[in-house]
Amino acid sequence: MKYILLLFIITTSLTSCAQSKNETKGRFDTPKNKWFLPHQLEEISGLAWHSKNTIATINDEKGKIYLYNIKKKEIVKTISFGKKGDYEGIAYAKPFFYVINSKGKLYFVNEENGNVDKFQLPFTVENDVEGLCTFGDKHLLVALKGRGGLNGKKADYKGIYKVSIEDPSDVKLAYKIPKGKSTGPSGVFYDEKNNEVIVLSHRSKEIFFINAASNADSATSGKVNSSSDGNIKTVKIKRSIFEQPEGICISPDGRLFISNEMGNNLKGNLLEF
Repeated sequence: MKYILLLFIITTSLTSCAQSKNETKGRFDTPKNKWFLPHQLEEISGLAWHSKNTIATINDEKGKIYLYNIKKKEIVKTISFGKKGDYEGIAYAKPFFYVINSKGKLYFVNEENGNVDKFQLPFTVENDVEGLCTFGDKHLLVALKGRGGLNGKKADYKGIYKVSIEDPSDVKLAYKIPKGKSTGPSGVFYDEKNNEVIVLSHRSKEIFFINAASNADSATSGKVNSSSDGNIKTVKIKRSIFEQPEGICISPDGRLFISNEMGNNLKGNLLEF
């Protein structure tokens, strides 16, 4: 009887694993829709859902926010907020846009009155900030492509940090991604429905799905999240589809969008999955 029970458990586990792999296999092989973006977005480096059929985007070289309507296939509004620079992430929670540059300067852009406030987070050029998203109502997540420690310090992981919107000086390590040979976060999004943090890594051509509930233990115990402990699922993506993925967001009705900078292609693009 014991042997029969053990065989049943093993068979069930193998079946469950096979189903899990099948769910992710091919998920990002064929986009449902594709938009070739205008020249202003050749260097598109961030996405945030704004409103019906409209996505807020940034060009990493321009201090401008572009509202792109996927139905009209055009930019419907442009909002200037700063000088030319290296802007690498955008988030939106009405009425504020949040934009971050590669050195960790965070911009608060009020859509209603045009006011812009700035705050320097404890990151430097060595951290090479590459992603930003909202994390619930009170926080933002910041993804680092470069060194994983605060103030440009080296670390044996790639860091995802939680920032308080009310008090941006309150910055805490939330998630750790194991350092691979070419792993480097290039975009981040919090999927509230599935309680997952999704991280793009364009150099290694991977997408990481982090169990958002794992942050407390992982961030305070010194452990690095890994595929083996179930906190991170990794999906490989094709270079032919993802030239340079740096922006990701999900619409309220569950459509997942990823943007690619122009790279070696003629235009930047927006993909829906």
